Amino acid sequence: MSEETTGGPERVPDRPSVEIADLNVAIAHWRVRGVGGAVRVAGAIAETLDADRIYTVDPPTDTAGPSDIPFHDVLDDLSLTPLRRAQARVDRVFEYGIWEDVDWRDYGDIDVLVTSGATPRAVVTPDDVLHINYCHSPPRWFYDLYHERKGSLLGTVGRPLLRHLRTRDAAVDRRVDHYLANSPVIARRLWKYYDREAEVLYPPVPLERYRTDGGTTATRVAADPDRSPRPAGDYYLHLGRLDDEKGVEAVVEAFADTDRRLLLAGPEGDVAGYVRERVERLPNVEYHGYVSEAQKRALLSNCRAVVFNGHKEDFGIVPVEANASDKACLVNETGFPGMHVEEGENGYTHDGTPAGIRTAIARFERDGLADGDARAAVEEFSRETFENRLRGLVAGHHADFQARF
Repeated sequence: MSEETTGGPERVPDRPSVEIADLNVAIAHWRVRGVGGAVRVAGAIAETLDADRIYTVDPPTDTAGPSDIPFHDVLDDLSLTPLRRAQARVDRVFEYGIWEDVDWRDYGDIDVLVTSGATPRAVVTPDDVLHINYCHSPPRWFYDLYHERKGSLLGTVGRPLLRHLRTRDAAVDRRVDHYLANSPVIARRLWKYYDREAEVLYPPVPLERYRTDGGTTATRVAADPDRSPRPAGDYYLHLGRLDDEKGVEAVVEAFADTDRRLLLAGPEGDVAGYVRERVERLPNVEYHGYVSEAQKRALLSNCRAVVFNGHKEDFGIVPVEANASDKACLVNETGFPGMHVEEGENGYTHDGTPAGIRTAIARFERDGLADGDARAAVEEFSRETFENRLRGLVAGHHADFQARF
């Protein structure tokens, strides 16, 4: 923690010993839009730090994904709750203000507040409470994706609002004492846009749940129970929502007019209708829709390799899941997946175009993986590593915080 951040003296070398069990830690997560990766991380943070609830805004579910830790809706504790609830549904426009109005003294004598996401950074805590933010990314439409929609009507009309929200976002940054970033990409964005240092803490992945017996069984997907099981290992797999930002169209085109099978599994997203029609027409491309966690792990275990085309992904769990299943992943060279994959060791990179994806497939088919052990690349993403590192970081930063004054 720098002197610029706190306005206090330099770090005192002799810091008091502190254990997580001795600290009262509260967890706050920005508005929950569904049980996705960020919510699962918030649940893991709460479990690791022994928090009994997760404070959030207008949660659609009772608990944080697979975690048993309940949500607590802060809107219930604010005045004019119906108005606040209506504001919350306008998304980020009012959410900074909602978090500013939460009085943390109402929730007991808190030692550390860990916020997850961009908007809870606006909290105004008592001066003896340490505020740590787990950053999934600075708001992308304010910063690194600001120019992506500059040619659209929505992009042009919405720019004044985005400029206002960017100013609002920057104004709350100094209320955070320390940042934890979910990947080196996010640590770089924090330095670039906020001039803040961050420690990288990868999201936890339950590595032990992924099967490495690929090729030993056939796969049947319940989304289409009448489909006959296929021989194991004869298909490439794309996992994730069918969103434009996931580069689905290029993946589909990469397999068009080839004899290689592509299986897509994930919820329907915002891809154009003609892309879905293309999927339905191609004889070697199959869309299985949403699949359960167990079905996903079976598909991973039995695929030939995973194709991933997310552009500038903050973290991207799919390549990690592929390697945890001892499968190669062919990833877009941008973002963290491009950093994670070592050519020929646990996968190959491509430029996101159909031609680039086909080239990566050809390299994989020709050369395979150097040592045949893709799983060796994912040990740093284990739940145990996450828990040990998180406890150490929180305890260490709190000790430094106490020693300053």
